[in-house]
Formats: sequence, structure tokens, C-alpha cells
Amino acid sequence: MKPYDHAVLGCLLHDIGKFFERAEMLGHYRDDTEKCQSYCPKNAEKGYYSHRHVLHTLAFCELLAEKVPQIRPEEHQTIATADQNWVNLASFHHNPSSKEDNHLEKLVQAADHFASAEREQGNFYQQGINKKTRLESLLGRVKIGEIARDNDSFLPLSQCDLSKSHIFPKRASLSGMEKNDKTWLSQQSLAADYRSIAEKFIAELDGLQSFTANVAKEKLARSTMRSLLSLMEHYLSQVPAATNVIHPDISLFDHLRITSSIGEGLYLYHQQITEPARFKDEKTPKWQLVCGDFSGIQKFIYKITGKGAAKGLRGRSFFIQLLCDAVSEQIIRSLGLYPTARIYSSGGKFYLLVPSHLKTQVHSIADSVNKALLDEFQGEVFLGLGFTDICGGDFKEGNMGKRWKEVNEDLQKQRLQPFKAQASEDIECFAGQAQHEYGACRICGRDDAKADINSGQNCRQCQNLEDMGQKLADARYLFWVWGENRPTVTNKFQGRFFKMPLPGTDCDLYLLEREPEFSELTDLTESHLEVLNEWTGFNANPQGYSQGIRYVGKWQSEKDNGSRDFKDFADSAKGISRMGILRMDVDNLGEIFIRGLNFGKNNESMGSLSRVATVSRQLHLFFAGYLHRILDEFKRSQIIYAGGDDVFIIGSWDELPLVAQKIRDEFSQYCANNPCFTLSGGIATVGGRYPISRAADLAGETEEQAKHLQRGEKHKDALSFLETTIGWESFNDAVRLRDTLLEIVKKTNSQAIIDRLRQVVIAVDEIKAREKTGKFEEMIYWDKWRWRLVYNLKRMAKRYPEVEIQLEGLQQQLITPQTLANRQPVMEWLQLPVRWAEFLMRSKTND
Repeated sequence: MKPYDHAVLGCLLHDIGKFFERAEMLGHYRDDTEKCQSYCPKNAEKGYYSHRHVLHTLAFCELLAEKVPQIRPEEHQTIATADQNWVNLASFHHNPSSKEDNHLEKLVQAADHFASAEREQGNFYQQGINKKTRLESLLGRVKIGEIARDNDSFLPLSQCDLSKSHIFPKRASLSGMEKNDKTWLSQQSLAADYRSIAEKFIAELDGLQSFTANVAKEKLARSTMRSLLSLMEHYLSQVPAATNVIHPDISLFDHLRITSSIGEGLYLYHQQITEPARFKDEKTPKWQLVCGDFSGIQKFIYKITGKGAAKGLRGRSFFIQLLCDAVSEQIIRSLGLYPTARIYSSGGKFYLLVPSHLKTQVHSIADSVNKALLDEFQGEVFLGLGFTDICGGDFKEGNMGKRWKEVNEDLQKQRLQPFKAQASEDIECFAGQAQHEYGACRICGRDDAKADINSGQNCRQCQNLEDMGQKLADARYLFWVWGENRPTVTNKFQGRFFKMPLPGTDCDLYLLEREPEFSELTDLTESHLEVLNEWTGFNANPQGYSQGIRYVGKWQSEKDNGSRDFKDFADSAKGISRMGILRMDVDNLGEIFIRGLNFGKNNESMGSLSRVATVSRQLHLFFAGYLHRILDEFKRSQIIYAGGDDVFIIGSWDELPLVAQKIRDEFSQYCANNPCFTLSGGIATVGGRYPISRAADLAGETEEQAKHLQRGEKHKDALSFLETTIGWESFNDAVRLRDTLLEIVKKTNSQAIIDRLRQVVIAVDEIKAREKTGKFEEMIYWDKWRWRLVYNLKRMAKRYPEVEIQLEGLQQQLITPQTLANRQPVMEWLQLPVRWAEFLMRSKTND
């Protein structure tokens, strides 16, 4: 391994000892005087050694070197001296040597300093505080337009498993915590909880890849780090990094990986200049924050016509997720960087932190990617990039928010001129093309000669995406095969498994139902295996490929009989035979990222690298991961796409409103009931043979209607269903009214009540149409429909005394004027329960 590799790995592991110190594990050096003198700073005034967590870091690094001997420091780099190997670099960061040759220890210290600058510093400290602190819910801290938000929600101290008990925040009082001055602390030591996680973490090290083949140590280090990052995210993403701060909202996982990213940039920047290394310099731009964004993805996903659209839609939405990750990984690998350079990747956008002198290379790689995208997608999908300078001072609280704004502004400039570089190099790139001999593709409509259309009239692209959508339902693993590993795996698999080349990258992706098998001497250190949705632990492999997990919203194959026909959803619906399409996403997400993290001392932005990445990662975990748990309860609904911050679900029309409400309620709890996080959605109802692409458009239109709902000072946070938009605060009232109508119809064996209320809805709509000013609420409540309805309900009550109570309650609810703040009057959403009840009673033979 080269000094570069030692520096990056040392940065990644520098504070991992905090985890084991709190768990009261790996502490055999704590009372070793010689080790304390070497690794720990000494308090000259009080005469004791501080920061003893570095001794736990040392013990863990030695254990890791034992588990993966191929990355063990050379024999002459002994643990007892300050030589520049990753074990010592991780352990000496609080007590670096003054020797000039040991400058990498100062690099790790500087990277830790910059990464720690995002914390809201405080002098709060008491004995044992490190074992009494939980991770504060960052989603609970977000605020928009508030002077202050008092958050008392904390994440469970556990690994990241997809259950409420593991990933949902709890109120401090329900977690055995009390407020001490300004900080919430557990009343009891959490050492046992820490130990439970730490023991599992250490046990997982046995599953790290081994390396039978003779491979360069630099490749071994990168492969090992990929697996370590997966382990750290699973076990450390709900462990606080710092415990002596008022708001411990940054996880140890995020602190370690951001430190590694910063340290890598420091090393590479100073390596290419001749000046003496000034690692703690705060004014020189040593990094570039890079924002990558794919435009045109919505048009690409829904550009489907005709047969095969269902599987194609699943495949296209999943493909875009993978393409975003693959392209960001291509940039990282082409630059020779470690995976910690990626801050996050989700929803068609990624952020990277790269050394400043590599900006030109990033541009060049992006141009190559866009050339491949232009060839593959005929200009429909474009990778835009934005850049901004980052200096050491930008990592301080209040500064990084400005850089986020700058990088996105720079991105918007490039998006105005898509494929500019490609057009300047080849003016014919957008010229007309000859038509294909088979005509147009029956799915996407593409008809150029390069479309590679088969005799079944599917172009190669649509066929691959349709096959991906089909295979995804049964896939349990994704196998990412990069670079020189590609021909090796192609020869081994010999077409037995589905393979998708990712355009613009040096990667083949395989969808597998079981783990791959290879001979022991096969070198696969450039490859990465991901299990889908359920952490199963690592299985040691001698080929050296790394391992991880990917959460992805996908079709649950156990719910159907294998046909996976959309018509089945309509046929299994209650009442009218219709399929439903639900689309939902988080309201005001851009606002949340721009202003939602402004909770610094003077209301300045605290949108550090870690915090922005955490918000994105936690939203993705809910939608791509936990959403599956919600859908388990609904047997007639399936996920087409879920990830980032939005959802696309199909199902029987009558079940989807309940699915939407469940998602909204669970999401609110997941965000610590923070009113800044709301969901709006739309449900379109269509026949089972209706073109799914058009149905998706209809659902998108209804979702937009929900996002334009205003009632008082409240807006969005709504559902549009059956041509009615209703705020979630009124949804349960509509459900109760629907149930009342169904009960009346059942007891009277008559649908007269439905007819009467339909007349009321028509009358109200006529009044709205006449009154262009919109000031029609008072007029509505004193129109003639009132006395007509009262008269009809009284007659019904005499005829059907068994429903007199229900009719009286219904009358009061409808004729009483309402002045509730930030709520819609009943008349604005009355159509919903009326039509809902009517559709549920409709015979399938009378659609």
C-alpha cells in the first residue's frame, strides 16, 4: 500500500474507537502507560491522559489487520512506532508526532478538525456522558420559517434494520432520557446497547472478503473499504459522533466517511504542489464540490406506449436509479478516488467532494458519459454538472450552505446548454437518421436505423429495460462488475444471468437470485455484490469482491400468481372494476435543503456535508426500504418505484387511498412529527387495460392538484382522489362520512341517500362556477339545496327509522357553516365520500 492509501484508510477509522469505548470493548490498552504516553494527549495541569478512545481505535485497527492480513502494515512499520501506516495514522490523530517525516499524522488531524467544524460546539461535559447520549433526529430538527424548533426526538441506538423499533425516532421521555441543562441524556448508561451493536459489528468482520489471487495491495485496500463502508453504515449510522454537544445530530458513520473524503482531497492536493504542506490552511480552495444531475429522466421513464409497458416502466425507473450511482462511481474510479468521495447519490442527483485540481478531468469524464448517453438515448437523458470551490473555512458552521447554493446555480447554467460539448465536436450528432426497416419500436416509438429493433418490433433498449423490470421482481442480488473484471465474469456466466451494461460507464450489472460462484483464484476485486432490501450479513469470498446492501422499492413477487398483469388489480377491486395508480412525493423538499437546516446561532445555515447527506439518506431509507413493510399489509398493491423522496404504486383502486394514508401517517412519525415534512399524492383510477404510461400521467396530474391545494395558511399536504382534492387533516372525516353512507344504504337497501347528496354536489359546483371571485362559502351554505336536503332527510328518517341517528348526524355535518382555521369546509370535499361509496357499491358487470 502507498502512503496515499494509508492516509485515506487512517482518516476513515480515526474515531471508530469511540464506538468501542462506549461499548466497553477493546479496552486492553487503556491502562497501558506506554500506550497512553504515545497516543494520548496529556493534560499538563491535571496530569491525566485524555482522548483515550484512540486506544480503542488502535485495538480495532490491529483486529482489522488480523482479519484482513493482505492490508496489514509491513513488518518494518511496527505498531509501537509512529511510522506512516494506516493503523498508526488512525490512532495518533490527537497526539501527532512533531517529526517532519510524520506529516501524515497531521493530515489526519487536520481532516478530523475540518469534519468536526460542522458541529454546534458547546462546553457541555459530565462524567460518563459518552455512554448516555443518543443520536438526535435530524429530520426532527428541520425548520422552515420558524425562529426556533424544540426537538426532543432521538433515534434508537441500534443497527439499521427495517423496523420501527430500529429506525423510527422516539420522544426523549419515552427513551428514558432527561434534560440536563440544555442537553437530553439517558438516565442509565447505554453501554449494554452499544455492546450489543459492537459485538455484531466485530462478528461481521469474519465475513470480509479474502484475497486468494495475487492482487496489488492498493486494489485490496479499496475493495476492503467498500465493504467496511457498508458495515459502518449499517451499524454506525445511528450512533452519535460527538457526545459533548448540545445537539448530537451527526452520526459516527457520517463523520468518519466525511473525514476520509476531506483527508483524501488534502493528500492529493498537497501532493501536486511544491510548497510545504499547510494542512490546516482555511483559505486555499483545495476541494471542488461537484453536483451531478440527470435531466429528462421523467420523460424517459414514462415514454412508453403499447404492450410491455408495465415491466418496462419498472425497469426504466430502476435503471435511472442505477445509472445515477454508476456514473458517479465511474467518475470516482476514473479519478482514482476512494468511494468516500461520494457524499450521496439519490433521486437522479449526486454530490462528490474531489481535489480541486481534478476539475478538468471531471469535465472530461462527464463529456464521455454524455456522448454515450446521446448515442443510447437520442438526447433524452443528459448529465449536467455544477462546481464550486471549497476551502477549509467552508466546513465551519454557517458556511457550507452558501456552497450548496453555488454548486446548484452552476449546475443550472450547464443544464441550459445540454450536449454543448458533443455538438461542438460533431455538428452532425443531431442530424436526421434513416428509418429502421422494421418501423417504430412498439413500446417507445423509436424508429431510427440505430435502434436495433428486433423482429418482434422491440428496440434493444426497451427489450433490456422490460427484461430488467421482469427480473427485478425475483432478484435478490445486484452484482456490479467493473473494468478488467467484465470479461472474466462474462465468460464465467456465459449468458446464464441477466446482464445490463450501463452506458457511459465501464460496468456490467447482473441481477441474480443467488450469490455468484467462482473458482478461488478468480480476481474480482473490482466488483461489488449488493443484497436487496434485507441485511443478511457478509459471506467471506476468496475472490475479493466487496459486499453491501441496497434498498430498492420493487415488485413483491409473493403477492401474485406470476402473471403480474395490471388487469388483475382491476378484477380484484371491491365494487367497480378499476385499477388505481398512486403517485406521492415530499412537499417543499427543495425548500428543506435550502432553508430547512438554518438552525445555527444566528439562524445561519447548518447544511454541512454530513447533514445534507443524512437528510437524503434517511428519506431514501424510508421510501426505498421501510415502504416495503407498509406494503406488506396491503395484498392488492405493488410498488413500481419507491426511492429518494417519491413513490409510484399500482393496485386495486379501493385499497390505494388507505395505502396513501398509511404512508403519510408513517412518514410523519418517521420525521418525528415535524410539520415541515408533509406528503402530497394523487390517485388516478382507470380500467385494467388502460395504457399504463397515460395512467401515470393522470396520476401525476392529480398529484399536482394536491400540491396546489390552499386552505387558510396551510397548503399542499393533501390527496387528490376521485376528482376531489382534500387536505389530509380532513381525510378521516371523509372516510367516516363514506362509511356512514354505506351503512345507510345497507340498512335501507336503497341508494337514495347517494342520489340526494349527488344533487347537493352538483348544486355546489354550479354556485362555484357562477361566483368567479371565489367568495362563495357563505352563499353555498344558504343556498336552496339546504332546505331541500333537510326535507329529504326528514322523509327518509320517517321511512327508515333504523337510520334516523345517522341521518341526523349527516344533516348537522352538511348544513352547519364551518369556520375552522386551515381546514376545508365539508362542501369542498363532499364529492369524495359520495363517489367513493357509489363506486364501492357498483357492480362489476355495471361499470
